Amino acid sequence: MASEFSQETRVGKVLAGWNSLGELGPIQIKRAAGARVQLENGKWYDDYIMGWGSCLLGHDSEVIARSIRKSLRSGYLQQYETASHEALGNKFCSVVPCAEKLRLVNSGLEGTMYALRIARAVTGKRLVVKFEGHFHGLNDVLSWNTDTSDSCGEFFQDGSLKRMAGTVGLPPESSQWTIPVSWNDEKAVAQVFEIYGADIAAVILEPIALNIGCLKPAPGFLEKIRELTKRHGALLIFDEVLTGFRDNLGGAQKKLNVTPDLAVYGKAFGCGVPIAGVAGKSEFMDVIAPRGPLQISGTNTGRYFSVCAALAVIEHLEGSNVFEEVAKVEARLKRNLELIFRDHSIPCQIDSYGGRIGVHIGSDKTPATMADVARVYPVDFANNLFSVLTKKYDLYGFLMPLAYCPEPLTLSACHTLEMIDSASDRLNEALREVPYDH
Repeated sequence: MASEFSQETRVGKVLAGWNSLGELGPIQIKRAAGARVQLENGKWYDDYIMGWGSCLLGHDSEVIARSIRKSLRSGYLQQYETASHEALGNKFCSVVPCAEKLRLVNSGLEGTMYALRIARAVTGKRLVVKFEGHFHGLNDVLSWNTDTSDSCGEFFQDGSLKRMAGTVGLPPESSQWTIPVSWNDEKAVAQVFEIYGADIAAVILEPIALNIGCLKPAPGFLEKIRELTKRHGALLIFDEVLTGFRDNLGGAQKKLNVTPDLAVYGKAFGCGVPIAGVAGKSEFMDVIAPRGPLQISGTNTGRYFSVCAALAVIEHLEGSNVFEEVAKVEARLKRNLELIFRDHSIPCQIDSYGGRIGVHIGSDKTPATMADVARVYPVDFANNLFSVLTKKYDLYGFLMPLAYCPEPLTLSACHTLEMIDSASDRLNEALREVPYDH
């Protein structure tokens, strides 16, 4: 019997999976401008997803548009190396602390996959330590113990967590290369290094865990990991796809004053154009061909228009007050949210980085781990509130819940204080309609 979906040409009516927003389903956008999106019904919504953090300069930045228009005069999608490629490499490495060399890729998923391959190539080891809730793209080795896993993992005696698949279709044996541990658990990290250190190639992490809201590292935690990796001959990899180019040009590694061996960048690196990169110290990057034997390549990698746009972004961020403007609206929204949730007697902890704000509803103290968030996050309430804010109050992606943690509110250089205050007023009204009963 034919499925009711058999006539679909787009799976679930979307060509890109994350364009279907939870209970709202697929939403088609007619136009995007600044920090707003217009749906097919003609209504405009204030946008608090902003390309999942990519569109730091807004949806129609003239900086991006001008660079692409200029690049199209030189061959459209030509992939050959140009002076702009050299300029991007030089500029990138001048601002990112760990970056002595850069290799471009197309996505964060590719970047983290290749970063692990570099680590294995230079160390001769196999295992990777990752943290529960940290998302590094949907490749087999790193899709364990993510926010899409069925639940948080139970603790094993060796300090690691039970391997929890983040999706179906993963070969179970791929979990044997991954050691998941709890974020901010210094004892657990030390324990797995004591047991498995001779075969650990790398530790990979989000320096600030934005994927599960915004969980910052405890004081001294990253420094301890840096010390352990050096002592055991493993590489420290920062996944800065979410944090990079949002608070400062150097990334979270500069902000936190901990320099990794390798780092992966994406999203705001191109501010909307498809580009990502793996960067690191020469002694590790030189394993890559044509300097060394490791292959990192792809037909669509380093397209001229993306390279030109990324270079224009960095130059613009260097010479403008974008970071200050984003910090200003971030501070206003954080303050407003704190007051509103307090006035409605709803426990909530709020933290932020680079215009991305984690709103941990249900938490009466700052969460340190994914388990802390999942234990108290009111999923039904969060879904109901999100639905009302979208359908009635014209806010796109505002306080969007994931499985059992919040997607951060994402701001851009196009958000204004007036937009922030208006969104806050609408939230205040919506909370009068959606009862919190916990």
